[in-house]
Amino acid sequence: MQFTTGKVAVLAVAATGGMMTFSSPAHAYIDPGTGGMLLQLLLGGAAGALVIVKLYWYSIKKGFQRTFGGGAPPDEPGDRESESGN
Repeated sequence: MQFTTGKVAVLAVAATGGMMTFSSPAHAYIDPGTGGMLLQLLLGGAAGALVIVKLYWYSIKKGFQRTFGGGAPPDEPGDRESESGN
């Protein structure tokens, strides 16, 4: 049986969800520093996601254009001169 990335990701999410669903309460104390750490984790993850989108924006844009039709092709710099009659 060959595992693909998608199958491994689904299995990991299912296993994590199962562990979180069937775990017993910890009755543990969470200090205020933990909230700051979680906020930093969320903001860092969002910043990382934005950097990934910026790096691959051209590929993402081309994929959407291929999928949804993209509309008119982009203007070439030389097209405007030929339209004006110069």
